Amino acid sequence: MSSYVLSLFLAVVACVIGGALGGMILARPQTMIGLAGLADEETPKSPLFAEGRAFGGMLIASHGIAALYLGYQPRLGAAMAMVLAIGWLGAAAARALSAAMDGAAGRFNAGSIVFNALIGITLSLPFFNVGRYVARGMGFA
Repeated sequence: MSSYVLSLFLAVVACVIGGALGGMILARPQTMIGLAGLADEETPKSPLFAEGRAFGGMLIASHGIAALYLGYQPRLGAAMAMVLAIGWLGAAAARALSAAMDGAAGRFNAGSIVFNALIGITLSLPFFNVGRYVARGMGFA
């Protein structure tokens, strides 16, 4: 297996993880929002639940389409995965900045920084690893 095919495979796995996270948020927004420390104890049906479900649907759709194109149109899929990678890396940077400004990272936030960064790096791999698989049929060797 070439390193490019391996990077495509790992990016698809990262897309599955991102989509599964979206599914968890869509199915149980109160639990996931509670884990993030955003749950409103006063209001059992918080408006944040609708936002959580919308975010979950966005994660499912974006990661699902990126995984589809990584398999069937790798050049386009690599570009789509790179856009998702920038989003994940931006989330990691924002969490790190928030932890630095608040002075306390907390266990959940520190773990989320690492998780977001790893997903972002994994999704960016196909973009930087162009192999013969993509170049075939384009007049290249």
